[in-house]
Amino acid sequence: MILSREDISASFVSMKLEFDTLEKALAFCAANGAGEAEVFLEKELSLEAKVFSGCLEGFSHSESRGIGFRVWLGEKLGRAYSSDISDSSLERTAKSALEVARVSPESRESMLPERKTYPPKATEGLLLGEDLELWSDELENLDPAKKIELAFSLEKLALRYDEKIRGVEASSYEESMNTVMIANTNGFKSAYRSSFCSCYLVAIAGIKGDSQTGFAFDVARTFSALKAQETATQAASKAVSFLGAGQMETGKQLVLFDNISAAHFMGVLAVALNGESVSKSRSFLAGKIERKVASECVSLVDDGIMKGGLGTSPFDDEGVATMRKLLIDGGYLRTFIHNSSTARRLGTITTGNAGRVSYKSRVGVKPTNFFLEPGGATPEELRSEMGKGLEVVEIQGAHVGLNPTTGEISVGVRGYEVEGGRRVKPVREVTIAGNMEDFLKGIVGVGNDLRFVPFVGGVGAPSILVEGLTVSGK
Repeated sequence: MILSREDISASFVSMKLEFDTLEKALAFCAANGAGEAEVFLEKELSLEAKVFSGCLEGFSHSESRGIGFRVWLGEKLGRAYSSDISDSSLERTAKSALEVARVSPESRESMLPERKTYPPKATEGLLLGEDLELWSDELENLDPAKKIELAFSLEKLALRYDEKIRGVEASSYEESMNTVMIANTNGFKSAYRSSFCSCYLVAIAGIKGDSQTGFAFDVARTFSALKAQETATQAASKAVSFLGAGQMETGKQLVLFDNISAAHFMGVLAVALNGESVSKSRSFLAGKIERKVASECVSLVDDGIMKGGLGTSPFDDEGVATMRKLLIDGGYLRTFIHNSSTARRLGTITTGNAGRVSYKSRVGVKPTNFFLEPGGATPEELRSEMGKGLEVVEIQGAHVGLNPTTGEISVGVRGYEVEGGRRVKPVREVTIAGNMEDFLKGIVGVGNDLRFVPFVGGVGAPSILVEGLTVSGK
């Protein structure tokens, strides 16, 4: 379904004016000598509430808007941006971008994407993607007091879970409502909007001098979809379950990663499969297209049109239609993810994965909804299948211990020692070491419990069972 500007809600009536703003911005670019030009306008309304010890520790409610320019003089690219969208500022920003272009090197790869890559109706000044379930009026219309109360309720629910819960380190609620609008001299002129909210809790359990934490979170497109009771219970039960945790024997082990822990490894793969990383030889997967890089039970997908997905949008951040693509198919590497520039650099086609951190940033490459396709086994069945080994429910130091360039793995973990298919004791201060290639080829079981986490875009995984990993304990 595609809505015209006349169909949108009252809060977005200003969109017509902002399409006019984009047209003015392009006109200023042309008047000052640009050959090609693109303008990217972003609006964000955000709210955050933090609770600690029964008090509102922090509350913020902010609105931001800004515009980013990309202009070309021949094949020379210049960028500039501004948070001021008045006519005088638009003209100054266009001139600034052109000044940058004049002193930049030529780069044919950086030119605008071809018109044939746009989604349908993308040249008509419409709001696209309303059928992708990205937006809910609920966040816009709901009283902020109810949102603050959710953060309070998380803390209360966790403290009631068990007498061993001594406190709550963090309890928070966050939301964001965004509008992205793009226009360029190839005829693209379109927009989409999205809403997103989340809650997060860290509970603290203690007994006889031992103190342990447990965290949990939930993310959704609508406020009513957040599960406060379930989130509080998960955090509190994890904290209690780790009381008395110790180390386990060093050696090669079967390791069962829960879905959140497994998602950390998928996040590393998202970087390694990024065309920008590959083109700069910063990926352990560079040069391995059509080679077997994982076990046959591994199929990895990036799906930009998944309904309600955390990384879903009708077009990417340079206007290319998003799509579903199979990156690893039954263990074989089929493609990387690309924007127009990295695709041209590597002699292929864009996959609709152009991304920007904000209107201020350059165009890079980012995943959309990036996930390991689930299998048919429940986590309990995978645990029973492993018999003896380690079950991991928390990765520590993933940002430094998982290297997408070399593929090296060295991370701390918390979890449970498993014997006879059952958890027998909690473990901590344990390190898992190896490399991503052996990790991927060692996956012998994939669960059915796919879950997404809000990394860049949305990265998801089910539970996975991996053989041959080195576990270092006592």
